[in-house]
Parts: sequence; structure tokens; C-alpha cells
Amino acid sequence: MPKISSKKIFLIIVSIITLSIAWRFFDLLSFRDSNIVLQKGLTVKLRPKGSLQQKFVANRDGLTKIEVLLRSPGIKYENGDRMEMKLADANCEENLRTGYLDDSFLNTENLYEFSFDRIPDSQEKEFCLTATFANKKESAKSIQFFTMGDETGQPLSIRPVYKNAHIWQDFSELNQRISQYKPWFLKHYFLAAIAISFIVISILSLILLIRL
Repeated sequence: MPKISSKKIFLIIVSIITLSIAWRFFDLLSFRDSNIVLQKGLTVKLRPKGSLQQKFVANRDGLTKIEVLLRSPGIKYENGDRMEMKLADANCEENLRTGYLDDSFLNTENLYEFSFDRIPDSQEKEFCLTATFANKKESAKSIQFFTMGDETGQPLSIRPVYKNAHIWQDFSELNQRISQYKPWFLKHYFLAAIAISFIVISILSLILLIRL
């Protein structure tokens, strides 16, 4: 059985790492509802074992995440506290997605995320979001949700996040969203060509270095 040289092994490992990084990037890539600006208005307290509900309408297909603003100190995971999340139909009866509220991937203060499998046909549909404070310690304090306004009764400060059906569609939308900040040679097909060329050149450079 022929032996695989250490150079080839190294090249395989580097290639796998490069592809894994690219896959992870597009897996995390999603798009916030640009029509909603999260605000830190008055707060609503959620006591241990208590629940809050909020209804909202999705503006497009591909609903995949809900962003929520909590007042500091937020959720104390080290104490075993968890915020159980449920996404149901407009009547708050049929559960469509369940999970937990987690820290934002961007590690932004006060911002938390409820991520779930993409809902392909979410456009113009009303959903019911339920948050339940599942604490493990009897001494747990209440968690405070920011609202979108300064008056009692305002909706919670939440924002839907969407994802396209295909990676290329995500890349295209990303390109469109940041195109206003770029010169002409970094837009549309030029950007795609540069990105692909960078990956190809990087891999070829590694191969050349290993051979030398």
C-alpha cells in the first residue's frame, strides 16, 4: 500500500480547514430585517417560571432567527438559567420551532438570538413568539426585556432574521447590501471573481510552497 507523503497530508488538512471556514461563514450568514431598528425603551420584567408572548409578521421567506434585546446582566448561564423559546402559529397553538435564547454570535451587549431551522414560506405570515424563564435556582432574579417604545404596552424589542434557500443567493444579497459602500470594481460579478480568485490563488500558493 503506497504511503502518503507528509506534504500531501498537510495539503489535505489545510484544504479541509479552508473549506470548513468557508462553509461555516455561509452557514452563519443571515440577514436582519432592515426595516426594524432595535430600541432600548422601557423594560418588561419576566420573573422565574414566567412567560411573555409577542406576535409579529415576517416580511419575507426564510425566517431563521429572532434577535432579542435584554437588559444587563441578561441570562446567567452559570447559574443554570435558561430562556426557553417557542415559535408558534398566529393563534399561539401549534409550535413550529423550539429552542433557547443564546448569546449573539457577534457578542454584542444586550443582544441575544433564538436560532432555528429555516422556515421557507414565512412571508406575510403572523407568528407567535413565547419566552419562558426556566431557572434552576430559587434565588434567581427576574430578567428584563427591552421594549420598542417609552410607553407601557409597547411590543418587545425583537427583530426577525432571514436566510435564503441557496448559498449563492446569500452571497448575492450580501453583495447588494454592502454595494453602496464599495467602488465599482468591488461590486457584482467583480467581487465574486475576486473572492473565487483569492481562494484558488491561496490553494495554489500552498501547493507551490509545499512542492518547493
